[in-house]
Amino acid sequence: MKKIFKLTFSLLMVTIIATSAFAFNVSAASATISGTGEFEVGKTFNVTVRFSADATLYAVEATVTYNSSVLKLNSVSGADYNIGNGSVKIVDDGFSATKPSKTSSYTLNFSAIAVGDSTISASLLGGGEAESKAAASAAVKVVASKPSSNANLSSIKLSAGSLSPAFNANTTNYNVTVKYDVDEINVTGSVADGKSRVAGGGTMALNVGNNECVLTVTAEDNTKKSYVINIKRMTEEETAAAEEDARNNNPLLVIIDGKDYIIVNEIDDSLIPAGFTKETITRKESEITVLTEVTGKYQLCWLVDQNGENGAWYKRDANDKFSKLAYINANDVMYIIESIDGGSSLPSGFVRADYQIDGITVDAIKYKNEELDDFYIFNCYVAGNTESALYRYDTVEGTMQRAIDFLAAGNVANTETTDNQVDVDIAEESFLGSMTKTGKMVFFLTIFIAVILVVIGILLIAKIVSSNKNEDDDEYELDMNNDYVLNDSSNEEDSDK
Repeated sequence: MKKIFKLTFSLLMVTIIATSAFAFNVSAASATISGTGEFEVGKTFNVTVRFSADATLYAVEATVTYNSSVLKLNSVSGADYNIGNGSVKIVDDGFSATKPSKTSSYTLNFSAIAVGDSTISASLLGGGEAESKAAASAAVKVVASKPSSNANLSSIKLSAGSLSPAFNANTTNYNVTVKYDVDEINVTGSVADGKSRVAGGGTMALNVGNNECVLTVTAEDNTKKSYVINIKRMTEEETAAAEEDARNNNPLLVIIDGKDYIIVNEIDDSLIPAGFTKETITRKESEITVLTEVTGKYQLCWLVDQNGENGAWYKRDANDKFSKLAYINANDVMYIIESIDGGSSLPSGFVRADYQIDGITVDAIKYKNEELDDFYIFNCYVAGNTESALYRYDTVEGTMQRAIDFLAAGNVANTETTDNQVDVDIAEESFLGSMTKTGKMVFFLTIFIAVILVVIGILLIAKIVSSNKNEDDDEYELDMNNDYVLNDSSNEEDSDK
């Protein structure tokens, strides 16, 4: 018997020692669940499951169960998850070796869908430097929802006028003013809680003077709240005065020759002419956008009509007066047209004329020469210059040049010289100035070829003359030689005799 006992004890010890040799390290851990309690049907709430271990965690796996007939799980934050029927499997492998942690937490969002009780249980297993396990549970009670006492409106809408002050659910008294031509109004109130109801409002006739409209909201638990809207319908005289005040106080409204124009504050930078900068100024206690020329001579605003169309640049002066700007865009430059001195006489070959630019009649100078009908001379100001100057505008090509020919003609007219060469120079300037670049190239090329041909002709003539001269010299020399021979023969004959 003693032998059997000793053998059994020895086997038991060997088993214990062998088992302990292969055993895993186990770390202590704990789990908690917070956010539980009593909730009404229809409410949503968050439950947080926390896991803490004594050893560093590399991964956590958790299973959470609940009563799916009482609660509905909407989402889980903090890790990947897979929702089943009354349970959710959470797998968290987001731990970093550079930021080791011994804790983790997960937030579960539930909706209370029916009256009843539910136990939320969590079982967690952590892996890392040592295996750790923990479990926790908490109770949730779902009760029937109480009748709502929310008797607020979420908005009040009017078919005319506007509320003063602006709508607020806690403000119950409002004023509204409408013009004389508004003889009825529709008032609509929207409830903040779908279980409440509103009475009053709708379409109502308006008398001149004060009219009252009451909107009464009844909550689900019969709590009541009234909103009072005092509506004033103005007389014809009050309406006219109010409209005039509104017009005068509108910072964007500009009245020119009895017509209404609107200042546009949103100006595309690509529309800003060279030499102008965009800035804001104060007009009637509000800010408007203007373009200011670098020297400060001009300040421009972009105006449109009441339909938001037919936009154009308008000049604004120091007295806040606006006038439409006459300008020509040519060569990527804005040429602002100014008046021409009407007291001075024009040189010969020119005549005063009117020119239409976007409906504006401006001063201009024309050529008397009908071949130059496409050209007009304007007094133009270019941004950044110290003063305006005369420019010639080609209405066909849309180009602008300094009016040199006009200035030259003016200088000739103011002198006593009668030198024909001056007239020729002016005529050439006028002639060349009226040409296009291509025409000038062809003109000078033709002159160059003509000069070459003349030179070649002169050389050929010189060569022919030289050749004829050589032939005459040869014949003369031959005659001289013949004469000399004849004379010698005659002398010999004479001597012989």
